[in-house]
Amino acid sequence: ARLAVEAPLVVAALLVAAWFGLDQDALLGWLQAPRFEVELVLVVGVALVLRAPATLLVECLLVRWLTPTEATSCRRGSLAWERLWIVSELSDSASNWLSGSLMWPMWLRAAGMKIGRNSEVSTLIDLVPGMVEIGDECFLADGIYLAGPRLRSGVASIERTRIGHRTFVGNHATIPCGERLPDDITIGVSTVATARSIVGPGIWFGHPPFHMARKAEPAHDRALTHEPGLARRASRWSWELLRFALPLPVAALAIAWIALAEAPLWPEAGAWGNLLSTMAATLATGAAAILFLVALKWLLIGRVRPGTHPLWSCWCSRWDFLFVAWTMVARGFLAELGGTLILNAVLRLFGVRIGKRVLLSSCFTQVVDPDMLSFEDDSTVVGNFQAHTFEDRVLKIDHVRIRAGATVGHHAVLFYGADVGAGARVAPHGVVLKGERLAGGFEWNGVPVQRVARR
Repeated sequence: ARLAVEAPLVVAALLVAAWFGLDQDALLGWLQAPRFEVELVLVVGVALVLRAPATLLVECLLVRWLTPTEATSCRRGSLAWERLWIVSELSDSASNWLSGSLMWPMWLRAAGMKIGRNSEVSTLIDLVPGMVEIGDECFLADGIYLAGPRLRSGVASIERTRIGHRTFVGNHATIPCGERLPDDITIGVSTVATARSIVGPGIWFGHPPFHMARKAEPAHDRALTHEPGLARRASRWSWELLRFALPLPVAALAIAWIALAEAPLWPEAGAWGNLLSTMAATLATGAAAILFLVALKWLLIGRVRPGTHPLWSCWCSRWDFLFVAWTMVARGFLAELGGTLILNAVLRLFGVRIGKRVLLSSCFTQVVDPDMLSFEDDSTVVGNFQAHTFEDRVLKIDHVRIRAGATVGHHAVLFYGADVGAGARVAPHGVVLKGERLAGGFEWNGVPVQRVARR
């Protein structure tokens, strides 16, 4: 499957090279000693920009072809299981490029999913598109486990799954395969949603899910949330299409790395000098990638303040583009800094407020809302942060504060407005609700968190 996915890139590169009369020796020579030649730069640039669209097209066709048309069961390791696994992997790969964009529902429809009018879809996990139906005006947020094959005693089963109209699904929620959910529901973060536990309209959250009340909030103009005009559509499309140009700065960094590594800093040292040059090239290009993202952050959105931004505002489009750029350009370098004080220093450049002796996990290789996070002295932070939500298609954003000596466990989720008191501990996978203040010195766990005992 991967060979088929990459084939269009090879064909495109060969066609462009043939157009300019370039052969293999010319291309290899340029990669070893990069120089500015219009033809060669165009060949590399066009190939990089076209790679993602061509790959996405082939992935879509493969997913459509390999997806079963009816509910089925199969043993792990069988050919049918391999087909399901390939479909899920290809869908996940496409999600890396298209998640949250207007192109993502289009891709999913072409791959076999039924998606109603005016629905927004972000990151989906374990997805088999052809077995899922989503109603009109739905909003599916990030990291949702949607209708993946059910595994039991070595047998994988997949069934049709339906999400009703006007449904909002929060981050990290799970919707098992075979469920048929009603209309007009909100499924909270980290909630497992089944037709048995969600029995009617409203907000459902927790383990097990319970019905939550909600404050009345002023309605926003639908032209900013659901039915934008031509100018707003054009603005959003332009920012989302700009994603496909992000391989260009990555390629520029790769070329810079080659040029720096080929220039020995200490020629007399032989192999040790080459090793020194390679290390220096890696450090220099990594720093350049990070500084590029820092500059992009302050240029596109500046210092972020608590507030609201409708989905179809230009600000939201710039905010989303920055997130995608961070993933593609700098996340790989920052992953090597996880758990180090260097990561703390880098995150301060993005706007995170970090005290002394703060320990951060590798999950901070990418931060969606850096200006909203504040970690005081001696805190240990391993969890995830939901400093924004997109309820009602309006991005609502506010501060999250971790006080001195507090600990936030692995995969705990903290909503905007959360304040973890000094010396408190939030257990792994706990969820702290919007505006909730946790008393210091206690342990908190559960979904939502509840006080357990004094530490």
